[in-house]
Amino acid sequence: MKQRWRSLTRLSLYALQLVILLFPVPLNAASAPVPVWLYDADNFEFWRDANGHYQGFYQDLIKAINEKYGYQLELHPVSGAEINQRFQENQHGLYAGVLRTEDRARHNILSVRIFDNEVVAASLTRTATAPEDFNQTRVIFRRNDATREQIKQRYPGIKFRELLLAESSAEAFQMLRDNKADFYINDDAEMDDTQHYYTISRPFTDLRIPATIGFSPDLAGMRNNINLLLSQWQQEGRLFQLQEQNQRDYLVSRIQLTPQEREWIKHNTLVVWLPKNENFAPLIWRDKNGYHGSAINMIKDMRELLNMQVDVRYVDNYVQRMRTENWPVRLVDVLNDQNPQHVNGMIGPLLAWHNAWYNRIDAPFIRDEEQVRFQRIGVLRNSYAALYLRERFGNDITLVQASSVDDLLSAIDSHRVDFILGDLSTLELSLRGNELFRGVLKVAGFTRSNDQIGAWVAPDHPLHAVLTEIHRVSSFRSQMERHREVPSMMEFSKNTLKVISVVLFITALFSLFLVLLMRRQMKQNRMVNRSIVEAMEKVNRAHDDETGSHIQRVSEYCGLLARALKLPHKVTRDIEHFASLHDVGKIAVPEQILRKNGPLTEEEFKEMKLHTLKGWRIIQGLSLGPVAENIIHYHHEKWDGSGYPEGLKGNQIPIEARILALADVYDALRQKRVYKPGYTHEHACEVILAGGGKHFDPQLIALFRQLHPKFKAIYDSHAD
Repeated sequence: MKQRWRSLTRLSLYALQLVILLFPVPLNAASAPVPVWLYDADNFEFWRDANGHYQGFYQDLIKAINEKYGYQLELHPVSGAEINQRFQENQHGLYAGVLRTEDRARHNILSVRIFDNEVVAASLTRTATAPEDFNQTRVIFRRNDATREQIKQRYPGIKFRELLLAESSAEAFQMLRDNKADFYINDDAEMDDTQHYYTISRPFTDLRIPATIGFSPDLAGMRNNINLLLSQWQQEGRLFQLQEQNQRDYLVSRIQLTPQEREWIKHNTLVVWLPKNENFAPLIWRDKNGYHGSAINMIKDMRELLNMQVDVRYVDNYVQRMRTENWPVRLVDVLNDQNPQHVNGMIGPLLAWHNAWYNRIDAPFIRDEEQVRFQRIGVLRNSYAALYLRERFGNDITLVQASSVDDLLSAIDSHRVDFILGDLSTLELSLRGNELFRGVLKVAGFTRSNDQIGAWVAPDHPLHAVLTEIHRVSSFRSQMERHREVPSMMEFSKNTLKVISVVLFITALFSLFLVLLMRRQMKQNRMVNRSIVEAMEKVNRAHDDETGSHIQRVSEYCGLLARALKLPHKVTRDIEHFASLHDVGKIAVPEQILRKNGPLTEEEFKEMKLHTLKGWRIIQGLSLGPVAENIIHYHHEKWDGSGYPEGLKGNQIPIEARILALADVYDALRQKRVYKPGYTHEHACEVILAGGGKHFDPQLIALFRQLHPKFKAIYDSHAD
């Protein structure tokens, strides 16, 4: 009997142990508090409100876990270095926001995926469309962050000019503002600096890093319960809702309202006027899907973040009405020489604004806008281009107003107008891929105005300060907005799998069709960009007396140096292709300065130096890429820092601009000009070599010593 009793007791104990192993008993409310270590980053995942209370995604998630299982999990925000050390040493606690890597998945205890972090790059002035755009740039990573290792593993071919480490995102953004770096790379959750304007690039399209919760070994028993809750919330969409709500709440917390501002918002409606049928990209533009742009985003954020009542009124003849009716809030404003004091009310960055002239391919380029006087000019009805022409030429032109771009095309095709004038982005958007555009029209020039566009609010408006903050927050939000992730299904029936297989097969065929269509479109876009580049080259040459031979020679010199440096093929190709645009900004330099035979005065030279900035602004909206922008912007910088426009020094100057500087100077020395004879090859070499370490990069000077016979051969084979 005793033997039988012992056997039953033993079996009961085994069964109890099995139950405990399969279904771990959660810690109850009486258990000791468990620390949840969290990076103190001040973003939507975790922040402190005005009273110092913890807020954020993980605060709400941990609260829900405690309520469901009776745990006593407590958030402990710490520095990046401390949380990294604790996690590596498996110190007691949970770890919120751990990025899942292959190494961590093998050696640590992690939860299921909470959400995916997208790796992005922030910059004050630059954009990056592909990983190779980071070659020869100064890049910041946060110390002890997994992102740097992931970039290194996934893209081993990237060769940074300088790799910098920051202790926090705040320090990294300060380094960008101090011009100590070109880019800050991290996951999008750590890019929450809403106090300044940055450009966010997404060049790592195939790199997303899952965020998880990590467990110390002694707390592995919690993993099943927490995974169960996370999986359930993922399927129900509650994780995404929690994430979205905290992103919104975080942005609202960044906007500080005074009691007077709260009262105004509560009792008033903000009236905003916008152009109905005219584009001012990127502030506002219209396509078949409606209105888009930063002004539309800002209105949406005013409504969503502050529950503000906004009455939007779309009007024709926008600029004329704006000037005569003196609207106090103008989310799309035009600043020009006639109202320079108007800049006091601007609530965000100003963007250069140029209208483009188009004419037939067989017609001459516009060297001076006076050429259009007494001509027939087509514009969109009630557009800013029409107002510009009336103010500039009065009745000395025949203004032909059309209702659409198609009507303008028809007018120039049938010789009813001599020129078309309009916003470059509007016309390019409408004309791209159009057979008539490629075969008949060309960009003949740009307006010589100094117009800029931006958002403006009267300085004495009760909401001036608030709208300034919302503009900055809205710019950040529109760049950082996450896309909803579709939760994965747990299991499927056989019939469901058959249906899915058929759908996947059809999807594969459709995807193949889209790939072929996309390749065709990319080819068309390259052709259009090539046409734009060639057209701008011709406009510039007509304006500056440059020869086609000079442009061809400079491109070949640049390609020679780029290949000698063993730069990536795409970078080398772009340097050769866009070298011809380096002086495109001279089309905005007054004719009398550009063609002056004698020496320039100090004021004239200051005006001449602006061609680098004007050229950079002209091509910014054409999406030609960072190589083109850097060549135009920085080709007059010098190695010792004595150049312009930014006074960059040494390796701060992009390599493509350093290459162009040497190539352009060599060819300029060889060329005969009105004010100087052409130098011999030997004399030009002496001048170039003497500039090593002062004007030119010493590494390029060393290459020039080896390659100068090829420079001579290029010049001789393409002599003017």
